[in-house]
Amino acid sequence: MGTLLRLKEYLSREQSEGTQYECLTCHATFERQPQVCPDCGGYDIRSREWLDSGGRPPEKRA
Repeated sequence: MGTLLRLKEYLSREQSEGTQYECLTCHATFERQPQVCPDCGGYDIRSREWLDSGGRPPEKRA
């Protein structure tokens, strides 16, 4: 049962974070990462976590 509770906590935390992705072209925000921005047609959609850390993926920060 512990595994299911951890999964439930993880999923509820992710849903509460709200907008997690942003288009770098038009700055539209999304809860899920689309392949193409529906507002401007741009392809450069990044995670807010990456943007907050200078735009680099977690494994390339250091």
